[in-house]
Amino acid sequence: MIFVVKVYLAGPFFDKFGIEARRVAQVKAVLSCNETVDTIFSPKDEDVTDPVISQLTFMSAEWQQAVFEHDLEGLLAADVLVVIADSETNMNGSDDGTAFEVGYWYAMNQVQQQANGATPKPVVLLAQSTDKLNLMLAKATTYFTQNLLDLRRLDFNQIPQRDFVGEVN
Repeated sequence: MIFVVKVYLAGPFFDKFGIEARRVAQVKAVLSCNETVDTIFSPKDEDVTDPVISQLTFMSAEWQQAVFEHDLEGLLAADVLVVIADSETNMNGSDDGTAFEVGYWYAMNQVQQQANGATPKPVVLLAQSTDKLNLMLAKATTYFTQNLLDLRRLDFNQIPQRDFVGEVN
């Protein structure tokens, strides 16, 4: 029996040329082809289609609070965090929002593990164009890949440990 998981897709999507947004869409499309993935929460898409958020003025204080809460709810509901860790527009790799999501996810898992012995929820990290990662992102990772198509074939019910091997900063 195949159990399907809920994925939270974290990655940069703000840049003036739309490069990052197209990349998030590409990763989401590949994940959608994976039979062990049920739903994909991508803040890029979920926030603009949310009935409450879509009615608020972009970047207003109310909009910011609603997006923040909505994205945290998405993280809490997910079974797996998939991270796009390299960025075309940020030479240091991941953007600030993605780094926050990974840190929040990791801390949330630590609390749940200590409270009830739960198995930590995995972090699947994709970095196609970098040989160097932030130390904190690298060490929070369960499964590292540079190959986008691995996300189509990966059994999200039984994610093996595959560490990042490379330079960290």
